[in-house]
Amino acid sequence: MRKLDEAVKRLDRAADGLEALLTIVLAQGRNSEVLLEELEAMKRDYAVLAATTDEASTKLSTAIGRLKFVLDA
Repeated sequence: MRKLDEAVKRLDRAADGLEALLTIVLAQGRNSEVLLEELEAMKRDYAVLAATTDEASTKLSTAIGRLKFVLDA
């Protein structure tokens, strides 16, 4: 699960970086419509990945619990 946690952290950092860039672009008064669309697409992708991560984590925990039960029996 360590790799999974690391992947989530990298995704969080990327999202934070994109939001920071968008803030700079908006402050400079540039046309940010394309960036806003990309940010929204990234947020949707992030939500899907986060849900997948949660599901994978739950399934792994369940499988580990079952294996421990079998090994302890």
